[in-house]
Amino acid sequence: MESTIYPGSTIGIIGGGANSKLLALTAKKMGFRVGILTDKMNSPAASVADFTEVGDMSDVTNLQKLAQFCEVLTYEYENTDTTALDLLQNVYLPQKTDILSIMQDRQLEKVFLDEHNINIAPYATIVGLDDVYAAVDSIGYPCVLKPVQRGIGSQFQRVIYNEDDIAKSADYLTTGTYILESWVPFERELSVMVAKDAQQNIVTLPVCENVYHGRHLFESITPARIDAATTVEVERIAKTLAQSITYVGVFGVEFFLTASGTLYVKRIVPCPHTSGNIFNEATQVSQYELHIRAICNWPLPVPQLVSPAVSVTIPERLLKATYTQVMIKPNWHFYYYLANGSQAESRVGHVTILTQDLKQTLEAIYDTEIWN
Repeated sequence: MESTIYPGSTIGIIGGGANSKLLALTAKKMGFRVGILTDKMNSPAASVADFTEVGDMSDVTNLQKLAQFCEVLTYEYENTDTTALDLLQNVYLPQKTDILSIMQDRQLEKVFLDEHNINIAPYATIVGLDDVYAAVDSIGYPCVLKPVQRGIGSQFQRVIYNEDDIAKSADYLTTGTYILESWVPFERELSVMVAKDAQQNIVTLPVCENVYHGRHLFESITPARIDAATTVEVERIAKTLAQSITYVGVFGVEFFLTASGTLYVKRIVPCPHTSGNIFNEATQVSQYELHIRAICNWPLPVPQLVSPAVSVTIPERLLKATYTQVMIKPNWHFYYYLANGSQAESRVGHVTILTQDLKQTLEAIYDTEIWN
């Protein structure tokens, strides 16, 4: 049985982004000290950590240096190097690396989901252009060509609408193995955050409905606007996956829901996720507290919905426009990460609104003329 980690101990966080900051703030509220390893000194989490190590997060020496001052390590960075983590010695990492290894390789992830009878979009493994021509007959148009390796950039993904697009994709088949995946004509995107402790206890937060603008999360709504049977099925799938992996902490599962009611698992998220930030207010326990409780071997409470809620992301380009809303929306919960976004869509904050009238709240958001 894992030993309990008490307040006064130090939690080491690998990653210095916005979610690391929210995780660190929660840990400090619970009485822990926090150290982080980040590749940027001015990262959001550095502003609240007790100490910060700056360096390559895939370097074993840097990871070991952080670990020597901590009773427990955790990662919130989806592209954390699993090889480096596996080389660490005398380090308590409750999350392990199984889930990272699975989700960082799209082919491994799909094989894993197939093995557990989880519904996913039809796909084929691609190593050359001839494979695309052969696979598209069964997969159909449109379809999406993606590198097996996650995190190398969206510029290597291509949507294929017809045979002409296949030929145009030849120049992009340069990074090794690819996945050709059927385009799912979804009606809604859903997610559920799952917490699992060392005793195999599993709890889920309410299901979220998410809206993306391109690859960036724009809006989350909880509870999702779906029927009870779909909610039960989402939670069943998430718990099935939780039981099947060696992992302690919070992770997420994302879904596509079609107009006919069919669910497809989109991907596994190997750590707390932005869509779960809505639960800082919407439930009596946040995803970050659940994560810390799990990795420190504290009991997990069953999340209870306090109120339906909507959360919208604040990108860099909208930052200053939101300041007026801070002054006139006292019941809205604004979060600013103090990040120096390098791009217009870089996430620098979010706002969550508790509501009993979702339609009215969505109209109020759009009436600001900020999030149009």
